[in-house]
Amino acid sequence: MKSKDKPWMKFYEGYEKEEYPNTNVTDFLRNKKEVKMNNIATEYYGRKISYDEHFYNVDIASTILSELGVKVRDNIMYLMPNVPETGQLFLGATQIGATSDFIDPRPDTMDVVANSKKVLELLKYEKAKYIVTLDMCYLGMLKPIENELKDLGIENIILVSPSDSMNTKGKLSYLSDVINYNELKNIRNKNNDVEKLTWFKAVCQNLQQQNKQKELLDAAIKTSPLNVYKYSDLLCDCKTKRFEEVKDNSLVNYIGHTSGTSGARPKPITSTNLNGISTLVQLQQADINFDEGDRVLHVLPYFAPFGMFDNYLLNISSGATNIDVPAFEINEFGYLIKKYKPNGIMGTPAWVAALPSCPYLQDMDLSFLKTIIYGGDSMTPQDEERVNKWLRNHGSCCVITKGYGMSEIMGCGSYAQANYNNLGSIGIPLPDTTFAIVDPSVEDRLVELPLVGGKVIGELAMSSPSVTPGVLYDDVIVPHYEMDGKSYIRTRDIVEMDSDGIFYHQARKDRSFARFDGFKVKPYEIEKEILKNDNVSKVCLVEYFDEGKRGNMPICHVVLNKETTDEENIEIVREIVYNQIIGNHDMSSRQIPSKFKIRTELPLTKNSKVDFKSLIKEGIDGTEINVDVTETNLAVDKIEIYKKSVKYLPKGILSCKMVKVYKILEELS
Repeated sequence: MKSKDKPWMKFYEGYEKEEYPNTNVTDFLRNKKEVKMNNIATEYYGRKISYDEHFYNVDIASTILSELGVKVRDNIMYLMPNVPETGQLFLGATQIGATSDFIDPRPDTMDVVANSKKVLELLKYEKAKYIVTLDMCYLGMLKPIENELKDLGIENIILVSPSDSMNTKGKLSYLSDVINYNELKNIRNKNNDVEKLTWFKAVCQNLQQQNKQKELLDAAIKTSPLNVYKYSDLLCDCKTKRFEEVKDNSLVNYIGHTSGTSGARPKPITSTNLNGISTLVQLQQADINFDEGDRVLHVLPYFAPFGMFDNYLLNISSGATNIDVPAFEINEFGYLIKKYKPNGIMGTPAWVAALPSCPYLQDMDLSFLKTIIYGGDSMTPQDEERVNKWLRNHGSCCVITKGYGMSEIMGCGSYAQANYNNLGSIGIPLPDTTFAIVDPSVEDRLVELPLVGGKVIGELAMSSPSVTPGVLYDDVIVPHYEMDGKSYIRTRDIVEMDSDGIFYHQARKDRSFARFDGFKVKPYEIEKEILKNDNVSKVCLVEYFDEGKRGNMPICHVVLNKETTDEENIEIVREIVYNQIIGNHDMSSRQIPSKFKIRTELPLTKNSKVDFKSLIKEGIDGTEINVDVTETNLAVDKIEIYKKSVKYLPKGILSCKMVKVYKILEELS
């Protein structure tokens, strides 16, 4: 049996494949039976927008864009957070056949010029004709390059303020969040010297800031060589709905971007109306949806496909309420739960795993929580069990479910729930999606691997009507491969499938590297064994350049599940080396990391995935626990595990004799 034989289909008893309509995503959503027009579509800082008002605003957005000259296949680039206008403009653009191109509105650095150049390069490459932007992004990222924008043929910019959709109550709620986040940050950082922000002072500071920003904004608009419009003014001027709807599911209506972990520049991912509709249909067929009227946090960003399709559009498709959150502190994710009491949450493993540690949730009744879905990265089985137990102890009947996917398949490709929600699994593919496990060493074509001994491990390839066409203006962004009459994309992820068709994620294929002696190190093989140690909570293995060996060696970054001393850390590393690697007949001594760094947390990317690139760049600083392995051609001769008592060794090539001298000096000191 092979993976393409779809052994998982036994879990979809009674499934019948649906025909996808030839229409746009907006029309598809408007006609969903789950969407009742008097239900609440969006909640934003206390303001509630019904589905009837929501779709009216979508039609107004279509009219405004049409009157500005937006035509079929025109590209509109967005620098926007999660505010109601973002979704309305996206669906409005989709309705008239235009493409909405979302990029990350958050600046990468404090350097305004560098941030502006990044945006300019994306605008050039992705051929945008119009821009929709947060007013502050305009000032900080677009104002410095307005002449270059004009040279590109961009003439119209629409500005949206995050306060446009706030009523008076909402503005007070926003101020409350500012104060609460400030206090929580001080508590977390144990910073008692920071002056507490009182209500009066917060109001004064906010009004001063708003007045200053308004002055800057008005001056910038007045001196601009472009047509810069405030969206709130355009809404006031638009009295009637006038636009021509385009119902064509082959049109590209969305461009999202990868998180940037696999390349220097975020990769654009194109999506057609068909991709979006098939994604939403499959998600609901696999019961990845919410009940009508459920209140669901919308915190995942629009520029990432899982934020657009699996969070925002799925909420609308389910007839649920989007609780729009434009910005929040990742460390205070639990605060959003305390404030909004949502029925559903979609997030990342890092956010979900941190919930039991939130002090302000400890005594809270969480019976309102019905669904928690995470994706974007993996969670250890130990963390999964820990969070599920914590939820039960706090009155919630939900069990963590999880999705797996990638930007190229509009977010979710598989789902783990019910009787295929095994600990550590990523579940089974969506009903109209095929997973195939192929030989990762064959690059130019797909070679599917057979099931041996009840399982198969290899690189995952995916085929689905949700998969991106992978082309942007004749530039192939995502290559497709043919196998048995179907088109697949490679994921670069190593997965395992068991005989039931349930999948388990192992690691990213492209994290492999060669040691100084040519031995190929595959981090996922080592990480999964180290995680079996009871003391280990998280682990990430990367390479560093070893000066003595003049080549790469593995360093293991470890987060423990309790506070420990240096002596205890050395003993834990000893356990890992001898029990998880030396004592494991499936492991080689050359897979032993030569350094271990004990950390309180692993760094995360903007999308809350483990940032292994940052760990590689970090290198070593001399505070690590060292594991020196003396090998012969037959066996391991000697292992020394120790922590240096001096921070740095001299750089350069050290002879074996000099290394011994330094060790003796360190022991004497």
